[in-house]
Amino acid sequence: YLFFLIFLLPVFLSAQTINAAYVKALYKKYPTAKSAFCPACKIWVNPYFKSIADTAKHFPVITFYIYTRADRLKQEALNLPRSGRYAAWHHADEQPDEAKIYAAANKKIGKPHSPYMIAKGHCQAWILLAWSVDGALLSDTYTFNAAMEYQGQNTGTEEATEDLCRSLTGWKGAAVTDSVKIWCGTSGSQHVYTKKKITDIVPAYYYKIIQYTDRQQNKKVTLCYW
Repeated sequence: YLFFLIFLLPVFLSAQTINAAYVKALYKKYPTAKSAFCPACKIWVNPYFKSIADTAKHFPVITFYIYTRADRLKQEALNLPRSGRYAAWHHADEQPDEAKIYAAANKKIGKPHSPYMIAKGHCQAWILLAWSVDGALLSDTYTFNAAMEYQGQNTGTEEATEDLCRSLTGWKGAAVTDSVKIWCGTSGSQHVYTKKKITDIVPAYYYKIIQYTDRQQNKKVTLCYW
């Protein structure tokens, strides 16, 4: 019976109407709150990950998520497409839409489809959260889970660490652990873009800390990437 329900889960989810009203209501469930971390910082907690973001600079200072083997298996069974409604970007409640400033920054750079274009750099990866429709939608959130990032870095270190987390839980090989703790954030400034009343910072650093217990060697492993 349980297997039957898991098999039918994608069918049930596909019946959901993912439209603007659904997304707006979803974000209304998880409002932000003031954080003492910095003058413009706000904390955002949802059922999938936690984030503290600088809402003046529009980048996440720190995010935290625990990715599990069960999450990976559910994501593979659900198999959401990373396109259309499941890959659209949104802003947290009472935060601005940053689509136009990203477009303006890339127009100024003038190097589309190159390592120098500005990408929406996730902290907590879409693929690691796509075991749930809501998780996938909330992963694509400006400021609280993404900052401006050059495409060359986004498709380098970022993708490599995403694949590592999946591999550690048994993707394309033997599982090393059952869960991975992931901290990710940004700091510093290497460029500033402004569009009307919105100012976005290209962070000088993206950091990611991955921690897990290696079941094969019975030891805790901590990895840090900059």
